[in-house]
Amino acid sequence: MREPSFSRLNCSIARSLAVLGDAWSLLILRDALAGVRTFEGFTSGLGIARNTLTDRLRHLVEEGMLTQMDVGKRGTRFEYVPTVKAKELQVALMAIMQWGDRWVSGRGNEPAVAFDRVSESAVAPLVLRSTSGRTVSSDELMYKPGRGATPVTRDYLTAKNKRLTRKPV
Repeated sequence: MREPSFSRLNCSIARSLAVLGDAWSLLILRDALAGVRTFEGFTSGLGIARNTLTDRLRHLVEEGMLTQMDVGKRGTRFEYVPTVKAKELQVALMAIMQWGDRWVSGRGNEPAVAFDRVSESAVAPLVLRSTSGRTVSSDELMYKPGRGATPVTRDYLTAKNKRLTRKPV
């Protein structure tokens, strides 16, 4: 799979998208996290072309999102198991699902509803919270340079934050 040019941007979202690849990769990870393990399981559930699936599975294994386990004789059958790295993506996938339930499918038309296996309760809507526990809206977010920020990123965020904190005259 071709690496997108934005993989070199000083941005965790851009770099994450380069690791994930494309929409097929997200759907493969969704299914793997739900228990699909085999090539045939992915093709039947997704209707994805075999060559595309082969490419995406190879990429996800190379990126450490899936582990390929040989369960056949001499490399004739494999299973794909999500790694911890993939499992930690579940929160982001749930956020996309909840957004889609609201803005694409429409409330009351959800294709699937996520439940906690232990309590059998529906998963609550995800919200952003500060470390103090306060809910933070999109309009209340700001970004400060982190340790991995380049000088260009630092300058960009500093200028952006100055515009955000200016009070109208």
